[in-house]
Amino acid sequence: MPTALNFGRDSHSYNAYAPHPSTNIFNATLVNGTATSCTVPSDAAYPYWCVSYRYQPGTSVYVDVTGATALVPAGNTLAAATSESNPASHTLVAGQKISMTASSATADVSIVMWPIGQS
Repeated sequence: MPTALNFGRDSHSYNAYAPHPSTNIFNATLVNGTATSCTVPSDAAYPYWCVSYRYQPGTSVYVDVTGATALVPAGNTLAAATSESNPASHTLVAGQKISMTASSATADVSIVMWPIGQS
């Protein structure tokens, strides 16, 4: 059973954004330009998930959650894209694909997920 998203509170009962450790964690060492992916757990009881990304300091990682493969941008002109550079977090649906690639030689990354809704 996954760890539900449950925020810690400070001494005044304010949200301290200190979630309990998750049981849904993915890790990888990305290699420049080679994409890898994982899928948000597909659990009918938990249709929505809070997904948090962690990156090795100083690296550039591109994340795509549209179902496409993450791509490193090419050229020096702004263009429409589906890959986002170093996002902090997303709310995703169960079964959604997450693709990642790095523009650094290597980049250590982690993806941590918590269910945030029950059906």
